[in-house]
Amino acid sequence: MDYFNVNKQYAFGIDLSVYNGSADGKRRPDFDRIAAHQPRVAFAALRAGQSWGYRDPAFGFYLKETQRLGICALPYHVVFPGESAARQMDAFLGILEGEDLDELRLVLDLELDHGQSRRRITDTLNTCLEILLEETGRYPIVYSRASWVDEHLSAAELPRLDWWLAQYYARREYPAFTPEYPCPPCLPKGVAKWLIHQTAERAPAIGGSGWYMDYNRWAGSEEDVLAYFGRSKQWAPAVCPVDGKTCQRAFGANAQNERETENEDKYGNL
Repeated sequence: MDYFNVNKQYAFGIDLSVYNGSADGKRRPDFDRIAAHQPRVAFAALRAGQSWGYRDPAFGFYLKETQRLGICALPYHVVFPGESAARQMDAFLGILEGEDLDELRLVLDLELDHGQSRRRITDTLNTCLEILLEETGRYPIVYSRASWVDEHLSAAELPRLDWWLAQYYARREYPAFTPEYPCPPCLPKGVAKWLIHQTAERAPAIGGSGWYMDYNRWAGSEEDVLAYFGRSKQWAPAVCPVDGKTCQRAFGANAQNERETENEDKYGNL
């Protein structure tokens, strides 16, 4: 497929929700095909839930598959700014109950204002951030776009964060694919750098389910992605010598803990 003609120097990733499969859950992306894709899928953002009352029904399957294949996973939760921050983060952490949070990097999705004021949205986000810092030892990544942040958040009142920013071309009519937007994305006022750029929302689906898929690029190489997760290249999925299929393999926090200090200055919060 002659599609990936920009952003080649940046590690490639996708983001997934229930909408990347069939409504009844019987048709889902084939993760072995995703793992075999070129450019390689180095990371995947997975929608966990929304607010305090919704869990994405495909999340559990997606997370297990990324873990099986060694794809770095970023569970994300859509924040409703008018609802209780504590209740929403309890829901998010409840969805992740039993998972090793040292293996994951959590994300808060901030793109809904629901008519709330800049003050309320900023306060809700700050409370969410502090709850997750206490529970996981690190701030989550924040997903949004520059124009939304400038209109609805007081960025100067936020701690230093890692940003996943959306900026992509206007969608082409179905069934055409929309090309990736070249990196880097526009930055919100007061934000100095980006970590992830959502470059396309109507790109070719990978894995044989659905027609479109969202694409992302990391501000660095695959090695940079692994370092952010405290891994190194030696952490790769094992291949069974009998059937040639990938096998389950654990990825622990003790794999590359020493890398975190080394990369703190480069990435900010880890």
